[in-house]
Amino acid sequence: MLEPTEDSGPRPNEDFDARFFGEGHPAGLPVFEAPVGAHLHNRKKVNSPSQLLALQELLNFKPIHARWRIAKDLVGLIRRGHAGESDESYLDKLRRETGRGKSESSTYGLATVAGHQVVLYAMNWDFFAGSLGVVSGEKFQAAADLAVSKKLPFVSVYASSGVRQHENFAGLTQMTRMVEAIRHYKEKVPLPQIAVLLGNVWGGVSASAVPNADLILATSGTNFGFAGPNVIEAFEGLSVPTNSQSAEANLLDRNIDVVLADVDELVVYLGELLTSTARPDKHHELNRESVPSIRNVTSSTQRRDFSFGSEGIYGPHFDDIKGSVQLQSASARVVRALDDPEALEEQYQDLMTDANRVDLEFIVRFAFTDAIAIYNYVQEAEYKRYPAIVGAFAKIGNQPFVIVGTQPSYQRFGDTVVKRPSNPAPEDFAFMERILEMGERLRLPALFVTDTLGAKPTLESERRGQSRAIARSILKGIDYSEPVISLVAGALGSGGGLATTPMADHVIMLEKAMAYVAEPRSAASILYKTPHPTRDQIRTTLATMRSTAQDQLDLGLIDEVIPEDPNPFVTVERVHGAILKSYVELAELSEKRLRARRQERIRGLRAFEIVQE
Repeated sequence: MLEPTEDSGPRPNEDFDARFFGEGHPAGLPVFEAPVGAHLHNRKKVNSPSQLLALQELLNFKPIHARWRIAKDLVGLIRRGHAGESDESYLDKLRRETGRGKSESSTYGLATVAGHQVVLYAMNWDFFAGSLGVVSGEKFQAAADLAVSKKLPFVSVYASSGVRQHENFAGLTQMTRMVEAIRHYKEKVPLPQIAVLLGNVWGGVSASAVPNADLILATSGTNFGFAGPNVIEAFEGLSVPTNSQSAEANLLDRNIDVVLADVDELVVYLGELLTSTARPDKHHELNRESVPSIRNVTSSTQRRDFSFGSEGIYGPHFDDIKGSVQLQSASARVVRALDDPEALEEQYQDLMTDANRVDLEFIVRFAFTDAIAIYNYVQEAEYKRYPAIVGAFAKIGNQPFVIVGTQPSYQRFGDTVVKRPSNPAPEDFAFMERILEMGERLRLPALFVTDTLGAKPTLESERRGQSRAIARSILKGIDYSEPVISLVAGALGSGGGLATTPMADHVIMLEKAMAYVAEPRSAASILYKTPHPTRDQIRTTLATMRSTAQDQLDLGLIDEVIPEDPNPFVTVERVHGAILKSYVELAELSEKRLRARRQERIRGLRAFEIVQE
């Protein structure tokens, strides 16, 4: 345990702290349900055909089978002309488009991203509004087969108005072909399948190939959805709010993983992603001779800095916003003794609010290399909001990891920055499950990081299946086929916290982290049968529920406690060393032995003695 130190830094006022203590959602913290329009001031309309051309030039794209076309119209759909106009058949329309120098709505071939060869498939809005037809399905199948035969990453770029009406059910069935092609690719190739949305993406493509990709990227200006605004308005009889189906709106709803500013940023991001997920020739590259490779400390009193910029959606890069103001976080206070209720209350307060503590983003950035974030964050006035659960890929040495977990947000009060723990909703757990599926297919070890009061306790979350989402996440964590390391960096609250902390292979807690079945106020309300427990009741509950990291180690529920330093860069170095050591030990086990060891460990999560009378 650290020796006591004097509190030397700023902290929120006592009234604010008093309102915060024991609350799942403290007074003064805005519930982030802001209108999407407030974050679209940098949004520009995308000229999809020209952007696609620019993308293909940047990637040195070499097309294959560019002249495939429909030979005979087997459906015969006719568009009746207006007065004085002739009727138009499907072949008439195809000939007219060909006369304009336009070929089919899709193409595929080989391309290069930051030195990585990939198979690139792309749909072009400039032909039949990028509609999905038999030729597009055929080219997608051929592209997937090429990626399988050459064992290459598969990147697919979409701009589509939906399934082509002129091909009727034959066009519709291309949705099934695309899904099957992705399934087959994922079965055969342990490399990423990435969807890129570039313009408008509606209808069939949005409900087949896109959601089945490992990751869904989009450029700002893109719109995405199954039913377009005209279809929705016709059905509901209500106008669709502007930008409600924008890429940015879909990002906030977690239907899209990352939004990038333009094609140039997209190419950089794709290169970083492929580099960060590239595995060495050996399945597990690190061994017992591997030594820690991170050295971050530049000053014994170094603290975290926070940048706040203009309102908007930023990321996914880890660099600071240009022109932002750097602020010092509130200082940490060190608990004096675990049997001191006031000191324990103070530790809990710090756990909830101290922005100088390490979080998932800080760990990825400073305990790993070649790191790439799979999320954006939203900057509001005085408030930087992250998704409740985030993901990343990063390396120790040449060994890539998939990293998932809860990420706090941060709020500015004058010259102080305060941490805001996350509360995941069902869509956040669904995101984590998808990222883990990708990590498992790429055969990457997983690091889980937890700091949450618990899952989002709202009726809307309940209606969307919160319980099911938590249960599925617990199962996904303990069923993951590669080594699993769990780190509790702050609070582990309730089932929502357990969902991001698999009790699988190796469980670590930071020294001042806490774990509890319900956050102290909720626990006190249950124990004392009142919705409004007193502060003394909450304090007594906290002091006697054995929630500290050392308690969990003594009870045999976790494997390791990492000492914390007032300097977060020292703490993150210790995290790096602990991850390296535990991973090397786990990587030496066969998959069969790893699973047997995991099952034995989980079956032994008892702590209490059991007697038979």
